[in-house]
Amino acid sequence: MALACTALTAVVMSTGVPAAPAVAAPSQRPTARSLSVAPALAPLNPAALQQAISSAPDRVTAVLARVSGSAGRWTGTFGTADVTTQAPVEPEGRFRLGSVTKMFIATVVLQLAAEHRVDLHRPVQEYLPDVLPDTYPPISVRRLLNYTSGLAELTEKDLPMDPQGIVEHRFDDHPLAELVAKAVRHPRLFDEPGSMQSYGATGYYVAAMLVEKLTGHSYQQEITNRIVRPLRLRHTTAPEIDPTIPGPHAHGYITVPQPCGGSCLKDITEQNPGAGGMISTTADLDRFMTELFRGRLLSPAQLGEMLTVPDVPYLGGSDRDPGHGRAYYGAGPMRATVGGITVWGKTGSTFGYTDGMFVTPDLRRRLVYSFNPTTGGGNDLALVNRILSAAFADRLAGGRAQ
Repeated sequence: MALACTALTAVVMSTGVPAAPAVAAPSQRPTARSLSVAPALAPLNPAALQQAISSAPDRVTAVLARVSGSAGRWTGTFGTADVTTQAPVEPEGRFRLGSVTKMFIATVVLQLAAEHRVDLHRPVQEYLPDVLPDTYPPISVRRLLNYTSGLAELTEKDLPMDPQGIVEHRFDDHPLAELVAKAVRHPRLFDEPGSMQSYGATGYYVAAMLVEKLTGHSYQQEITNRIVRPLRLRHTTAPEIDPTIPGPHAHGYITVPQPCGGSCLKDITEQNPGAGGMISTTADLDRFMTELFRGRLLSPAQLGEMLTVPDVPYLGGSDRDPGHGRAYYGAGPMRATVGGITVWGKTGSTFGYTDGMFVTPDLRRRLVYSFNPTTGGGNDLALVNRILSAAFADRLAGGRAQ
């Protein structure tokens, strides 16, 4: 269930924007001009970047980051790749992507739309008639991708999420159909699809199933054939069952409390890849985002679809969110503001690994990072914020980027 990472909320936000009325309005589609005009970037500050990744708390064993683009380049590491051998962190090391896999799934679905094999306006129930309950209202494919479907999410009652349960069940296989079936037993998040946005994984489980239904191949195969091979992402894989990470990589760990007190660190590097189990490097993800924004993977219309943020409230949102209470995700990526600079990107987490990739729309500055928390999945928001602020705002922020 690696696609189910926590959303980035209080980490990146602009200032002084009042919350809009909580009513649905037309989506705002970016124009070519809006994507190409951007405020001036501050000069890259390597010292600030190294300080940011070196500020990782003790519960993070390793950090690596890469900044690329015409506005400056930098790579850095911190910590150790293996707590037993004390091996150094490899700048080109591989890591698990978790929910960053959503970006690849969204790209494939939008490619299929461009090929007229799927209509984003049509209900997904027409393509997958036996997946969602009959009582559900029509949910368009577009609403799966932009997190406005209202589909329920998995809970700790559905799958083991405590540290010991994670260790004991990390090799269990959970097919997409099983994950969706468990999720839809819970009440929907809101009644009317498209009326609100709420980040989650269930919509992308269904989107991956849609890819498989339309193509006759696993979604991992389609990602490989349509994205990984054409872009020559040599260190990126979309495994279906292989629990290992090939090549150099930092180990993933989880802290497990002990019955008699104290805790121990368990190595969970090897795990069933499951949904969202892609593996990559900072260089490959940098290339993916670069070619995506350059239009190699999607036509202008489809890229515009990906970067369209619905003008609706964000469920449970507040003025501390990147959208200030309004939606801030497009069809896959999120839009945020760091130090006055607009960036697009995606975060991801799975057990032992947290990562993210963010770019300015003109690609002058691009950031990819990965770190290894010992607290299971989820983002260490303060660390993410410091890395983002150092990369795009040229300053270190203790709380959130303003």
